[in-house]
Amino acid sequence: MPDAIKTFYDDPADICRLYVRTFNGFLGEEMRKAVLAALIVGTGLAPGPVLADAREDVINGMARCAALTDDRQWLDCYYGAAQPMRSQLGLPPAPASQLRLLQMPSTPAGAPAAQVALPSTVTRAAVRTGPPPMPKRSGIFDVFGGSDVVNNAPIESYQVSAKGFTVTLPDGQVWKQTEEDASKSPVNWSNPASSMRVTITQGALHSFNLVMGDETQHHKVTRVR
Repeated sequence: MPDAIKTFYDDPADICRLYVRTFNGFLGEEMRKAVLAALIVGTGLAPGPVLADAREDVINGMARCAALTDDRQWLDCYYGAAQPMRSQLGLPPAPASQLRLLQMPSTPAGAPAAQVALPSTVTRAAVRTGPPPMPKRSGIFDVFGGSDVVNNAPIESYQVSAKGFTVTLPDGQVWKQTEEDASKSPVNWSNPASSMRVTITQGALHSFNLVMGDETQHHKVTRVR
């Protein structure tokens, strides 16, 4: 008898039938239907981690296809990216040629990275070429000045004439001595440009003062480029 009892309770089907009989004995027909419906709904809402993992794998595979420029390869790659879901659903596997596209490097060695298309609401930052923007007026601070526009920077070249000097910086800025300052404070620079450095400070009333190297003389200049 103990062996029979043990055998009976070791059989999952017998245990389920015992629970059903007990369930039917304690609950009425309407209550039983309500409980069964709640169990079915709860099972349907339960999270499916395996399904979520398969979908995530498919999405990650599709992201690798974005680098392909050939339309046919791009489409085959997308078909191959669905392999995790095909496997989970018991469908035939994707062809090997489609799966191989997922193993290809995103960008061929030595090739420049392809630009990713941006949404229409996003624009790429413009790459600035040429000299920086011209100095802007800063309101009340123009009355007093004092801030450095160029601080001990090297110069690319300079020219000296009877109308004053012109200094060109490596970034393309060009500063010219005012004619009034040229008549008052002419220069006689002769050193090579590569050995000279310049500092330009904003003066009062939106003016600019240039000092060359270790000189103490301030020259009034304007930016022409």
